[in-house]
Amino acid sequence: MAVTSENTPAVRPPQPPARRQIQSWQEAEHNAAAWMRHWGYEDARAQPGGSDGGVDVRSRQALGQVKYQGAAVGRPELQRLFGARGRAMDKDLLFFTGSSYAATAIEYAAENGIALFGYGLDGSMTAVNAPARRIAAAPAPTPPATPAPVFAPAPPLAPARERRPGTGRIVLGLVLTAVALFIPGGEGYDPRPNRTLVTLLMLVVPAVLIASGIREKSRRRYWPTGLGLLLLDLPVAWLTNARLWRGDTADVLVPATLTVLSLTAATLLIRWNTRGTAAAPSGEPAT
Repeated sequence: MAVTSENTPAVRPPQPPARRQIQSWQEAEHNAAAWMRHWGYEDARAQPGGSDGGVDVRSRQALGQVKYQGAAVGRPELQRLFGARGRAMDKDLLFFTGSSYAATAIEYAAENGIALFGYGLDGSMTAVNAPARRIAAAPAPTPPATPAPVFAPAPPLAPARERRPGTGRIVLGLVLTAVALFIPGGEGYDPRPNRTLVTLLMLVVPAVLIASGIREKSRRRYWPTGLGLLLLDLPVAWLTNARLWRGDTADVLVPATLTVLSLTAATLLIRWNTRGTAAAPSGEPAT
C-alpha cells in the first residue's frame, strides 16, 4: 500500500543540503531533516533525545526514522515506524540508515510504501527503493496555504423609508374621528343639542387635520399647530355635554376654566407656528 505522494511540485530548492560530517546519531537526525526539507517537507524538524516511538524527524506530511548503527536494518525497525504513524495514513514514511537494509526490510518497505534511504558519513543521501527515488526526484507537496477568509461584502442597506409628510396629522385626525364618533354616545355624555350636531362639531378638527396631512408636501414644522387644533377640539367636547350645565356653578367652573385655557393655548401655538414656518425655508424638516 504505497502512500508516498506522486503529485509533487516540480520546483525544489536549488541546492541540496551542505555536506556535514556525521559523527553522532544527533547529527544523523539533523542531516535527515535537512534532506527532507530539500525534498519539499518544509517543516521537517529533528527531535533528538525524545520519546519518539520510532519517529526521529517530524513533518506535517511525513515521518522519518534515523538509525546510526553498523548492523543492517531489519523488518522490526520498519514495523515500528509504520506503527508510529497510527491512523495518519496520508503521511509519507521515510527511513534513514548509515548501514544497509536486510532483504526482509526491503520487502516490507515495498509492501507498505516506506521510502528507504542510506546516508554517508559526509552527509550524502542515496535512495534505496522506488518510493525513495520518487521523493528524491521531486519534493513532496508543500501544505496548502490556508486561504485568507473571504468576507462577502455586506449587502447595501436598504434606504430608510422616509415617513410621508403629514402622516402625523392624518394619524391624529383618525384618532379624533374615532373620539367624535363614540364619545357623544357614551353613558356619561348627554349631547346638546343632539348627538348628530355634536358629532359634526367634533369632526371639524379631525377633518382639518386629515385634509392638511393629505395635501402636505413639505416637511415644515407642524406639531404646534396640530397640538393647537387638538386643544380646540377639547372645549367642543366639554361645552356640548349637557350634564355640565345642570349642576351648580362649581360643576361648570372647571370645564369653563379648561376651555379658556385650551383656547388660549391653541391660539398661541398656532400663531407661533405660523410665524416660525413663514420665516423658515420650505425644506426644513418637520419636528
